[in-house]
Amino acid sequence: MRKKRKRNNRIQHLLKIICLELVVIVLLLLCFVYILPRNPVSEIILDFIEEKPLVVLDAGHGGYDVGSEFNGVYEKNITLEITKKVGEELERRDIPVTYTRDSDHVDWPSDELQDLEERVHISNTSGASLFISIHTNATETKDGQGFEIWAKTSDEQTEKLAENIEQEVVTLPYITDRGIKDEQTSPLHVLHYNELPAVLIEAGFLESKEDCEYLLVEEKQTEFAKEIADGIENTLKDMGVLQDDVK
Repeated sequence: MRKKRKRNNRIQHLLKIICLELVVIVLLLLCFVYILPRNPVSEIILDFIEEKPLVVLDAGHGGYDVGSEFNGVYEKNITLEITKKVGEELERRDIPVTYTRDSDHVDWPSDELQDLEERVHISNTSGASLFISIHTNATETKDGQGFEIWAKTSDEQTEKLAENIEQEVVTLPYITDRGIKDEQTSPLHVLHYNELPAVLIEAGFLESKEDCEYLLVEEKQTEFAKEIADGIENTLKDMGVLQDDVK
């Protein structure tokens, strides 16, 4: 009996030592990653520790580039508000996102090509599964109305993403569905050079009274964002990236 008790004590002592060593290793690892300067090894470790985004959200224009404008309403402001609401809705469902911009500030020079290239670079190096760019539309004839989605329809996953978003957004009461447009008929940089399934949503026309009134109301922006998020979530489930119990 005494020998058995001693054996149990030795096992407990050994387990305590092992636990202590594991704690020390974890603390040293965290110190190495977060306190010391970034280096190739710490970058690899961070890839395991940090949660990779599933979705890249791109608010069209920003900073020096106001985008389309009508009666003092700037495209860059509307796209930012809707994009952030899409991100908030996805994160509420535990779907991690990253943004090409989350304010009116942009980190690249005031040059259109560099602007577009940086957005694509963010997407292609993100490790994400989908890219969604949000814009508002414009036409020289001033009679446009409704939303449309641009996509590489030759890519099956991209076309499915566009279809899933369209099916959700078209349920909104104000909206006119202009359909899914093939990016190859009018190449768009953020789609053409993107390595992810990527779509560009034209949310509506600023010069359309109905569209603009809808897009300027925060409650309506939230409705619009929720439908986009539904389409994104459905696509991630179709891809097998998400389980069906994500809400």
